Amino acid sequence: MAPTGKASDDLRAFDKSEKMMKIRNIMRVSANEGNLSTVISFENLGTNREAIFIVTLLRQHGYNVEYGDDVIIVK
Repeated sequence: MAPTGKASDDLRAFDKSEKMMKIRNIMRVSANEGNLSTVISFENLGTNREAIFIVTLLRQHGYNVEYGDDVIIVK
């Protein structure tokens, strides 16, 4: 289900945020190293709200996100 209203606006803004750029950079470095997946610690995800937005945006962009112990695994 696609987000609508304020949630959609918030996601669009967050997609361009410094936090999301940091996550994309982590994934880019990991991919350049030849990794098939990227492990990102909860510590790097920020607040609960930011983590939810990050996971939502990654899934919207076609990534598979799984949860591990204190990490997410992005494929």
